[in-house]
Amino acid sequence: QQLLDGRNIEFCAESRSGELAPMGCGACWKQRLRWTMGWDETSLKHSKAMAGGQVNCRARCGLLWTFVVRWFLQMLTVGTFWIGFPLTLIWPLKAEIWGQLITRLAQFCFIAGMGPWLFATLEAVFQIPHRGKQSCIQVLFVFIVASPFGFAGFSAFNVAQQTVSFYRIFTGTVSGWEVTARGPAAALGFPIQPEDSRNILRDPDSDDGELGDSGSESD
Repeated sequence: QQLLDGRNIEFCAESRSGELAPMGCGACWKQRLRWTMGWDETSLKHSKAMAGGQVNCRARCGLLWTFVVRWFLQMLTVGTFWIGFPLTLIWPLKAEIWGQLITRLAQFCFIAGMGPWLFATLEAVFQIPHRGKQSCIQVLFVFIVASPFGFAGFSAFNVAQQTVSFYRIFTGTVSGWEVTARGPAAALGFPIQPEDSRNILRDPDSDDGELGDSGSESD
């Protein structure tokens, strides 16, 4: 809405935020469904303004890619994993069956998909000295989730949430939100005591965009 109103959004490198994971599968489902419905309601409400609003071309492309194109990418993912892969079990992926172009593209996409799997797993391995013993469990989790089979399962999860989201939105059965049950902050390394307000940075109205300490005055 801010971009559609002609305002600019800037990145603040000093900002910090944390996330506490849901306590169980049920809480995770409700949290993700709440997010999905929020994205869908926003996309449906503002899609017309995104395409023809008074925003520059770069902002329009970014908004359409973020809010609208994601639906088509999800359909493409479902077609690739849940339709294309079973077909290759019946008709092997060979040039004489599928043609040279489709065969090469499929092989390229499969090899390209190995990159995120490899790098995500290596990143988790390199973080073991920093995160401690619990990171060993994370390595196994990342290895499974980032694999082609984990990605296929995650896409099925997203499709299920997308289906429920559309059903609730178009039938008007959107109920009140529940607070997600989360784990203890201390177990995840977050400070229990609130941060000292004297250490919080602010951006004075008279400043030119540079962050200053809350106790300092802007020239």
